[in-house]
Amino acid sequence: MEVLLTWTAHPARRRPDQLALVAAVLLLSAWAVMVTLGSPFLAALAAILLVVATAPFLFPTRYRLDGAGVEERRLLARRFRAWADLRRVQIGRGAALVSPFARPSWMDRHRGFVLYFDGLDAAGKAAVVDTLRARVGGGGPPDAVGAVGAAP
Repeated sequence: MEVLLTWTAHPARRRPDQLALVAAVLLLSAWAVMVTLGSPFLAALAAILLVVATAPFLFPTRYRLDGAGVEERRLLARRFRAWADLRRVQIGRGAALVSPFARPSWMDRHRGFVLYFDGLDAAGKAAVVDTLRARVGGGGPPDAVGAVGAAP
């Protein structure tokens, strides 16, 4: 299979100040649950839920655009969508949303992909945007800022 583009986004490595903020929120939340409810189990559960919710920021995500579609790998999870299944792309400053829905939907983030540009230079970002617009149905207007906005 012809590989068009690959890159790794790892915002936590590039933004240690924000990593410290995430760690502080996580620890304070777990501590608050422990103090108010007195349950180590619920405190650990709260910490785990916050880690899962912030996984795109905390852990490296590998993206691959090839002749078949879009692939995202993070930790042990792998997600793939064929180009034929993707119907809309929205480009933001720090990320692109590719979705199987022709119109905006609350399911976009669950069924589609948010491809973070973190780790790409200007030329790399332009190559990703050009590839997405060329391969995804319609591609959308230039510089259409949608639900993705800036990278976290």
